[in-house]
Formats: sequence, C-alpha cells, structure tokens
Amino acid sequence: MTSFSEGSSHDSALHVVTLVALVIGLGIAVQWIASRARLPALILLLACGFTLGPVLGVLDPDAMLGELLQPVISVAVAIVLFEGGLTLRVEEARRAGPVLGRLIASGLVVGFAAVTALGAAIAGLSLPTAAVLGAILVVTGPTVILPMLRQARISMRPATLLKWEGIVNDPLGALLAVVVFQIAVADATASGGTLEVLGGLLLRAAGAGAIGAVAGILLGRALGADLFTETLRSPAMLAAVLLVYAAGENLGPENGLLAVTVFGVVLANTGDASIEDIQHFKEQISVLLVSVLFIVLSARISLDDMGALLGAPAILVAAVIFVVRPLVVAVATWRSKLPRGERLLVGWIAPRGVVAAAVASAFELQLVAAGHDDARLLVPIVFGVIVATVLLHGLTITAMAHRLDLGARPGTGILIVGASNWTLALADALTRAGAFVVLADARYHRVSRARREGFVSYYGDVLSEEAGYELPLERLSWVLAATDDDSYNALVCLDFARDLGRSAVLQLTPEGGERGKEGEHRTVGRTPWGDGGTYRALASAYWLREQFKVTRLTEQFTHDELRQRNPAAVLLFKVVDERIAPIDAESPPAAGAHVVYLEETPHSRALETGQPG
Repeated sequence: MTSFSEGSSHDSALHVVTLVALVIGLGIAVQWIASRARLPALILLLACGFTLGPVLGVLDPDAMLGELLQPVISVAVAIVLFEGGLTLRVEEARRAGPVLGRLIASGLVVGFAAVTALGAAIAGLSLPTAAVLGAILVVTGPTVILPMLRQARISMRPATLLKWEGIVNDPLGALLAVVVFQIAVADATASGGTLEVLGGLLLRAAGAGAIGAVAGILLGRALGADLFTETLRSPAMLAAVLLVYAAGENLGPENGLLAVTVFGVVLANTGDASIEDIQHFKEQISVLLVSVLFIVLSARISLDDMGALLGAPAILVAAVIFVVRPLVVAVATWRSKLPRGERLLVGWIAPRGVVAAAVASAFELQLVAAGHDDARLLVPIVFGVIVATVLLHGLTITAMAHRLDLGARPGTGILIVGASNWTLALADALTRAGAFVVLADARYHRVSRARREGFVSYYGDVLSEEAGYELPLERLSWVLAATDDDSYNALVCLDFARDLGRSAVLQLTPEGGERGKEGEHRTVGRTPWGDGGTYRALASAYWLREQFKVTRLTEQFTHDELRQRNPAAVLLFKVVDERIAPIDAESPPAAGAHVVYLEETPHSRALETGQPG
C-alpha cells in the first residue's frame, strides 16, 4: 500500500516533469511558429517565459529545480558555446581582416570602460558594481546572435564579424566579470592583493584554454583515425564537451566556458570532414537548449525587477544600446576599409543573451553580501539590456540589412551549378525575367565564358569551404544542381538543403529515372520536371529549340492559353516581382508571372519528326 509521503513525492515529481515537458514543448512550438511567421524566435520565447513566470505564476524555475538550476543553465550554455566554436574557421577570420581582432579587443576594453563609466555617472552605481556590470555587458551572446544571423541571412563579412565577436567575447567577458568581481570582493574583505588575485585568475584561465586545446587536438585525431563508429561520434563529442567543461570549472568559475569554446574552435580547424555532420547535430541540440534557456530565464524576472528599471537604470540601458555599441565599433573600424554600410550594421547589432543573465544572477547576491547594496540593480539592468536588444535588434536586423543592401532577398536569387551552354541560356532567360542568377562550375573555360557574357559566376567546387566565403549566399534562395553528374547533383542538394531547406534545392532528374533504384539513391533535391528534366533531355531540347523564351502571363493570356499554343513547350520557372520558383504540376503560374520555358519551333518539330521544316 502506497504511503501518503510516497504519494506526495510522486505528485511533486510529476509536477516537475509536467513543467519540464511544458517548457520544452512550448520552446519548440514557439520556434516553429517563428519560422512560419518569419519572426525572431527569441522575442516570442522571452514573451512566453515572462507570461508563464511573473504574469501567470505557472512557472517558477528556482522552485522547480532548486540548486540544480544554475548548474543546468551553465551546462546548457557550455554546449551552445561549443557549438558556436565549431562554426569558427580560422580562414573565415583571415578573410574578415584585422577589423575582427580590433572589434573583439574594442568590445573588451572600450565597451567595459564605457559601461563602467556610464553606470557610475547615470545610475549612481558604486565603482565595483559598475565595473562588474561593464564586464558582464561585454558579451554579445551567441545564444542570441547565432539564431538572428541564421534567420536574417546577412552578407558574409558583417555576419562573420558579429558571429566571431559573440562567440569569442562571451567566455572572455564572463572571465572578465569573474576577475572584476574577485577584485571587488578582495578589496571589500581586505583579503589578498589585486595583483595576486589577477595573477591567479589569469593562470587558471590559461589552464582552461590549454585543456580545451588539448582536447580538441586529441579528439580531432581520434575522429580522423575513425576510432568511433558513426553512431558513437556525436555521443562521444557531447560527452567530451561535458568533461572539458567540468575540468575547466574545477580550475575556477566560468573557466569551463573558455575551455569548451577553445575546444570547439580547435576541433573545427582540424580539417576532418565528419566535423560538419557533428556540427549539425550540435546545432539541433543548441536550438532546443536556447529555446528552454530563454523561457526559463525570462520566467525568473520578477515584477519588482522590472519596476527597478524605471528612471536612471532605463536611461543607462538606452545608453548601452545607443552610445556604447556605436562607440565600440567606431573605435574598432577607425581608419579601416570596412564599407560604411557594414559599419552601420555591426554598430547597431549587439544583443545580449543567456551568459550575461546567468553571470549577473550569480554575482548579485555575492556582491550584496560583500557590502555593495547597489548590486541589487545588476539583474534588472542586465535583463533590461537583454530584453531591449533582443526586441530592437531582432525586429530590425533584417530590415536594416535590406536597407543597406546587405540582407537576403527571399526567393529572388538562384545558384545554377553547372555552366554548360544550355544553363547559360537558361540563366540569360531568368535574368531577363527579373531573377538574380549565379553560375558555378569547376571548369575554368565554362566560368570564363559566363563571365564574358556578364553573369555573376564562381569558379570552383560549390561543396568546398571556399565557396561559402565567395558565393553571395545572402542573396540566394534556390539552388539548381544542373551538371551531367547525377551523384554530384545529389551531393550539392544535400549540402545546400541544410541552409535553404529541402524544398528550395532542385536537381535534374537522374538518368536512371526517379522511380528506379539507382535514381532513388541519387535523388536528394526536388525534381520538378519529371522524365523531361534529365540533363540529356534538357540539353537535347535546347539544341533542338536553340532558345529559352520569357513570356508574361496576363488575365487574357493565361497558363492554359500558353499550353494550348505551345503544347510541347518545356515550362521551367516562373518569376513574379523578382521572386523565382520552379513550375511543376502542383504550382502552375498565375497572371503577372514571367514564364521561362523552352519553346517549340517549326525547325525543332521538323527535326523531331524527321520532316523538312
């Protein structure tokens, strides 16, 4: 017979499980809604957490997890930072130029000094509290900036600057906050000199960096030697991240974040091809963790915290956004060759995220205990900056990038892989219809001809890492793999589907037939043109017809009318207001669309029938 205490324990555990399931389910639901509505997910996540927490009182993370809350948050942040580190390629940093290093240094020095000075001048904070706040707000947060960049799809260089700054400055800012905090506490308790404290912290940070570097080298070699089966690669990586984080934390607070970041960067630059697959696995975990973290952390904001923002703290939050960030970027880009538009975009985007919130929550009570009563404002100010930057930057990054001609143009650009004679003619027709077209090929004479004819083109393998830096990916919404190698076409679609989505990657129908065993194996992208969409069929049709035609449909001249007049025409694409899409049986073009197709001519009909034309 179950005792009362056992029943009570079960009910309590069930309540926690229900809340955890609710948070995870809501997090993924919000991500789905945001992707469908094309809204910044982080804004909806913050609103969801704030509604469940202080407004409705349904979710209380501290009561739910107790002392486990901070460790769980820290481990989740470590995994997100590691995933961010996996995206940092040294070659990418070289291409960004010296501005990247100057931006990171400026954020750490100028950003720290400016926020510290403004905190004391505007909000009346004591110097120790203002300095801790300045160190915390150095971070720009990969938990926020990475989802923003994935959604906004801005140009490569400003995206690289923002990504590297966010990932590198996150652990460095946290460590800086630890250093400043320890000095403040040491001064308050008169225990130990500043130099002694600083030396010990720097030594432990160096040790954490060494742990991450050694782990990255060892695991990179293990992966390169195929010591792990495919099913064990990702679990082994996750276990290694947790072990590296724990080892770093044992050296000192926040050193684990530095260790996992270095671990990720070193591993990303080992050159092992399997890292990319592991990176996608980690990216999916990070989406889940970020969703949960933002709901949990925003649920911890109390109404009293929000009330404490009124007055001078709110002015300080505005100063951090509108004064400090532009100043940091102005110093970093002074006398640099960075274009004005990119300076403006980078100077505006600097959202704060989970690490800032976690560090502020951890240091507030300890500073108060050390005699700094004004430290009670730390959490409200930091959360004010987080909410303001996520809202302002999340809602404006896409529009501002478009205004500065640095953003994606949904549906308007297509990359055609394979610059043969007929794809050049197709590219010309698509351009005349209003689409933006990029041609790519690994054969120089083909790319050379494309350039002579005025096309934007790329010489090289689009699957290479180099292509990611050279191609204007922010302007591409479609890919057509149109080489004479069906297997390569499938690989191209597999690679680009990760960023563009499966529905936006097109490939020519494999010669074995869509329904054949070989064809199924090599079909990864959409094959919208059926049996008439093989390389051989399209190339032959082009040589017979010798032209791609562009026709604008109207209310009087409809798709059906076009079909009746030219029943053998091969309809390929439609372009409406510069937005391109393939034509298939399920999506016939409507009035106003420009239709790109292979026209049947008397000459081609004669050749096909064997009759004189």
